[in-house]
Amino acid sequence: MSSALNLLSQSGKRAGSGSLPKMATSGHLTETIAKELNECLCGIVVNASTCLRMLSAVTPNVEGARETARRTICCTNRAAEAVSNLRALIETVAPGREGSSRVARGGTS
Repeated sequence: MSSALNLLSQSGKRAGSGSLPKMATSGHLTETIAKELNECLCGIVVNASTCLRMLSAVTPNVEGARETARRTICCTNRAAEAVSNLRALIETVAPGREGSSRVARGGTS
């Protein structure tokens, strides 16, 4: 997620100078964030599927399932941390846009 945060930080600095078209920057930023979050989400799905398969075996592999569950928790925490960092950065780069921050947190404006 660090490359997405770097991109957001750079785009926020450049937005004031008009050096980059806003739509191109925002499109690239969206693509970068989506790619990085998708990696975390894919890891969660793969780990959960593996865990279920281990537990559904004729002789369940409880220890393997336990370790897989731990990896799932790590992936979930990484994704949550990335979203949290992104929110904090957006509030830093774009202060005064409270409506958009509220929408990003799932609230209404």
